[in-house]
Amino acid sequence: MNASNFSYSNKDLNSSYQTGSWTVYKFMYEYVLSIIVFVGLAGNLTSIYLILYDKQMRKVSSSVFLTSVLAADTGMLISLLLVWIESLGYPVNHHPAVCRINVYLTYVFGFLSIW
Repeated sequence: MNASNFSYSNKDLNSSYQTGSWTVYKFMYEYVLSIIVFVGLAGNLTSIYLILYDKQMRKVSSSVFLTSVLAADTGMLISLLLVWIESLGYPVNHHPAVCRINVYLTYVFGFLSIW
């Protein structure tokens, strides 16, 4: 067996593996990410609404902490939504100010969410 044939065969194997991986990645990024973002936004906004408009829930001290975590998670999902819209081909983050603000808010909401 010639060494050049072996490397050529190996190259084909790697390119087919990368193509398959790229297809799975693209599917997950375009469809699964959007489902996670929209279901998360619906759940967070519903929870915030229920906490703020129920008199008994407003009296519970843990509602303040829950509302702040829900607000931080909602901000993180909105930042992720902007990145997802960018991946669909709409140049949202190409403006320097929008890009900087989005990166800043992603860090802030990310730290607030896990704190």
